[in-house]
Amino acid sequence: MIKVDIHSHIYERRHWADRTVAEIVSSYGKADNCHCPPEQHWEQVAQRVERAAVFAMMMNAAGLVVPNDYVHEYVRQHPDKLVGVASVDPNDPGCIEQLEHAVRNLGFRALKLSGAYQAFNPADPRHDPLYRKAQELDIPVFWHQATTPFAISPLRWSKPILLDEVAQRFPKLRQMICHIGHPWHADAVMIVRKHKNVYADMSGFGFRRLRFYEALATAIEYDVGDKILFGSDYPYAGVEDSVRYLYDASKMAAAAGLPPISEAFIEEMLERDSLKVLGMA
Repeated sequence: MIKVDIHSHIYERRHWADRTVAEIVSSYGKADNCHCPPEQHWEQVAQRVERAAVFAMMMNAAGLVVPNDYVHEYVRQHPDKLVGVASVDPNDPGCIEQLEHAVRNLGFRALKLSGAYQAFNPADPRHDPLYRKAQELDIPVFWHQATTPFAISPLRWSKPILLDEVAQRFPKLRQMICHIGHPWHADAVMIVRKHKNVYADMSGFGFRRLRFYEALATAIEYDVGDKILFGSDYPYAGVEDSVRYLYDASKMAAAAGLPPISEAFIEEMLERDSLKVLGMA
């Protein structure tokens, strides 16, 4: 069994703004992934891995609000299996107090932020007090610093290169770049390489076969493969599909004579205790 799925979601249709669902339909032709309640997650994710991280999403600017309390209610029922990742809006004056409550009183073990989905510049020093609080609480920050289909979300604040400045000011703060910063995976790998406490996951874009392979190959070439973590981004990809994407990348490389993605590398990723790596165990 896979050790940890470090990136998964629960939410219901009521957590989404109508405008956001309309954009999803426009981009993908359907919006069936906008409803994945806890019981569905339990069957499709939790039963397929030893442990799973489950995200709250306070993405007000993007039109997705999954409260910490909603995730906590699910996670607290399965403490040996699930770990909660809190979310607060950095633009909310009460965000620091909300984070402290989520960690100290609700047991959350990480924080989820996104420049694009929360409409803020991660590198702006005005947000340093929030990062300082996360560091004080000894929790990692998970970042959606990657592409987005939502017209309202500013791509200039979505690029992973912005996290280099955060890591320079907070070198002890553990950070995780979700989706390895796709499609800016080369930048993400450079940040992972130069900063001891920055990691990345391979979640949610394995169906983009070339980009996915490039991201894996770049991480291996720059010798940071041990800092790349497994995640599904469920419901956008299932656990089995996410595993298959890794092996498909290996097969594609072999067939095309490209730099290899070894099965040993994949197996190490699937067996990695990502919660321990990020200090969430």
